[in-house]
Amino acid sequence: MTLHLERVEAFFPGDHPVAGVPHTQLLLVQAQEPSNGFYRGVGVVTAINPATGSLTINHQKIEGLMPAMEMLFQVDPRTLSDHVKPGDKVEFQLEGKTYTIRDIKVIEPAK
Repeated sequence: MTLHLERVEAFFPGDHPVAGVPHTQLLLVQAQEPSNGFYRGVGVVTAINPATGSLTINHQKIEGLMPAMEMLFQVDPRTLSDHVKPGDKVEFQLEGKTYTIRDIKVIEPAK
């Protein structure tokens, strides 16, 4: 998904505290799509599918891609999931077009 916005004008109703600001503020907005198509995620592994290596991760908001949620991700190469276990807090690199994890590292092991 790509979002292209040239500009956005912000305004407030007359009873809002900033309505008295003398000049209208213009905000430039640009989608947070990295040039390489990969996004950084942080979350906790909640499940691993031993047959496919796919990971279920309860992740924080992934800037420019999706809100915080628990989601099943495919992993490529499959061996990436061999080094994590449920409860591990991980940082991962996600391919935006396929939602496939391409790299992952444990940043806080499960207790």
